[in-house]
Amino acid sequence: MDDVDDTQDGQQTRTRKRTSPLLLLAGVAALLVSGWALAGPFSLQPLANVEFRWLFVVVAVLVGVVLVFAPNRRR
Repeated sequence: MDDVDDTQDGQQTRTRKRTSPLLLLAGVAALLVSGWALAGPFSLQPLANVEFRWLFVVVAVLVGVVLVFAPNRRR
């Protein structure tokens, strides 16, 4: 989608709207929390046994995916 911005000089410049990966992650997190709330309260005790190294692996994969799909801002 292209939008037209009017500048003070009377020239028109075209800008492209891009999706925000952080906003997308926040929306997915909100959907997950709301789904958990609708499913009913259940114990989070199994998550207490997760090793921290796997948490680091998951975070690293998520950061990698965001960096791959983030728009390249070269001019």
